[in-house]
Amino acid sequence: MKIYPIQEIIPEKNIVVFSPHFDDVLFMLGGYILELKKAGLLDTKHFHVNLLFSRSNYQAGSGSANFDTSLQRIKLATGNRIIEDQDCLNEMLGAFNYIYQIIGEGECLTRGKAMADSEMEFPHGMYEDFSPDDELIFERMKQRVGKWAVQENTALIFPMAIKEHIDHFITREAGLVVAKELGNTAKAKFYFQEDKPYGGIATVEELGRIEDFIHDNQLESRLYAYDPQSIIDLAFKHYISQVEEVYKAGILGRAEFLKEKMQDSNYLDRICVWK
Repeated sequence: MKIYPIQEIIPEKNIVVFSPHFDDVLFMLGGYILELKKAGLLDTKHFHVNLLFSRSNYQAGSGSANFDTSLQRIKLATGNRIIEDQDCLNEMLGAFNYIYQIIGEGECLTRGKAMADSEMEFPHGMYEDFSPDDELIFERMKQRVGKWAVQENTALIFPMAIKEHIDHFITREAGLVVAKELGNTAKAKFYFQEDKPYGGIATVEELGRIEDFIHDNQLESRLYAYDPQSIIDLAFKHYISQVEEVYKAGILGRAEFLKEKMQDSNYLDRICVWK
């Protein structure tokens, strides 16, 4: 692994983020965006956010209410979360300086998924856990990715899916499958960004699966310096209906791990590119 200057992390001008949920631009790419802004380079990029699983019934710490799939509950949760997300993106990118597209897939809990056995609230899942609804979503996701893959000077950003949140896994695998199918005919570049706060609370086995994913698919790792506390501050300022205390430990823990691994003086984040 190598540490890159921020201007070399994503050379492409157009950055398309496949964000599974309302907070995932911050938790995937927020560190990169803030470092780009700090370097005075934010206006060299065009950001397009595809908000994928946008019909949500989730509110952190609300217990059994998170399994209420009524339209009233979805209106409440989705309404809160979309405003929180846009307020955070406005602070990071500037209001009206990005495109925000709501795709409208049902989030995992609206599809009846159960919570994982974890200190953080999320449903786990991989291919063997796909329901018929998940299979249909996966096919639609591949079609969406395929349309973007023909764009030149474009970076497509997917989550690494650390700890395999099922919505993140579906998003990652859709990107990977399209990258493999198109090969050298794709004009866009495919990137897989470590997603927070999962990296700092993942088990050795879960992190091992991520390293296998990178190795097996011959991805190139690019590390970059960033300030994890700035991500925590934005999360707890804006995503008040979504964050839990464990997010702090998860974000800081992973940044500290990469810093120590590379014996660097800075906290680090990682993105991987399909070569």
